[in-house]
Amino acid sequence: MMRAAVIGGGISGIATAFYLMQRNIEVDLYESAPRIGGRIGSERLDNRWVDFGGKNVGKNYRRFREFVTACGIADYEYFGFNTSQIINGRVVRINKEGARLLNTLRFMSLCGFDGIRKLYPHVQAILKDRSQGVLNSDYFNRVADKFDHTSLAGYLKEPCLSHIARPVTVRMNGAEPDECSPGNFGSNLALVLDSYEQLKPDMHGMLDAFQEFAVEGSLRILSGHRVTSLSRDPGSPLIKLGYLHQGVAETAVYDRVISALPALRLGFLLEGILPQASALLRKVRYYPVAIAIVKYHHNVFTSSQRAMVFDHTYPLSNAGAYGINDLNLVRYTFSGRASRSVISETTSAEEVIALGESIAGPWFSIRDNQRESFAYRYITEGLCAYSPMHYRLLHEIDQQLDQFAGFGATGDYRRGASIEACFRAAGECVETLLRDKH
Repeated sequence: MMRAAVIGGGISGIATAFYLMQRNIEVDLYESAPRIGGRIGSERLDNRWVDFGGKNVGKNYRRFREFVTACGIADYEYFGFNTSQIINGRVVRINKEGARLLNTLRFMSLCGFDGIRKLYPHVQAILKDRSQGVLNSDYFNRVADKFDHTSLAGYLKEPCLSHIARPVTVRMNGAEPDECSPGNFGSNLALVLDSYEQLKPDMHGMLDAFQEFAVEGSLRILSGHRVTSLSRDPGSPLIKLGYLHQGVAETAVYDRVISALPALRLGFLLEGILPQASALLRKVRYYPVAIAIVKYHHNVFTSSQRAMVFDHTYPLSNAGAYGINDLNLVRYTFSGRASRSVISETTSAEEVIALGESIAGPWFSIRDNQRESFAYRYITEGLCAYSPMHYRLLHEIDQQLDQFAGFGATGDYRRGASIEACFRAAGECVETLLRDKH
């Protein structure tokens, strides 16, 4: 039986392992952390687990939903799309819950005439064919050819730039519009056009179900194993993989190896054997994100107003309810340029949370509401912002990786940062790598 290794136990690695298992291939999944999950991983908050990413599951997440079903999970709960912004000192709500005509008109007013004119054909392209709403799609590659000489900030005008584009780029990419490119914006628009549910067992429950599913299949999950090197095994077509486990250096050999690491980490791993590929991978941009999930004694939100995004002057990009029935749990997200200027990996969780409370406090029931507990993460390479003419960079990367037979690479820089995009990229990578098995 063919043996394969997957490097990285985040959602891209989990998806890759799943698709390899479907091909009856023995898989070792390497993860340097004590638990799989990566950026969608969970932490304890009092007597429950809370998830740091990937919690919202789009109605159009076909591949991910098939995976969840295979793991034996079928229960979802409605979450919807409900947020608000402060515009000229006034709270403007945007949601997909009732008053559809009013909300459509409100959305159009936030876009402005120029925004409607430019975004309408992109929206129509995605609604006609959902597969176009990812990185490296035919439609948005043509957009890149026309407009990636400028940034998204040069492509769109106000009010669309501040009220539509920035809230999604800073949330999904950790980047300001002037750090994003028009040809990549389809992956953001597709998310705006979807509606959302959440898994009743949360992502932690899904990860547990996947590990049980793995035990019954042909997958070994090697947590606490950090891959340190890749090379061709002398005298054979196999790939030699070096790793550290509990401080001990060891090796293993495989017929196929797939990286599901972020582009920057893969660049470091390949530096010694594929220096040109390494240099290209380092052109993919990542930005940090800080996330705090805080439990308060009383409800912070109401059912009709569950989130708010903040403009570029604030380090807090958004604050929202953890779940539709968790109105006392606040998920504070710090990303964007202002956040990078005041928050780093050395900033304490208490300082970050106090900053979030001071910003969101005037708009929600946070003041005089006792903070009971919290969970916090700062992720240095938290959000991927891709690159200008990104599809061309991907083509160059693949040309270099083709020199290393039996090796493939997937991740959030391939088709986009959403869970569904990661599953699509993983499936394509497995298909390509196994096309010539013999």
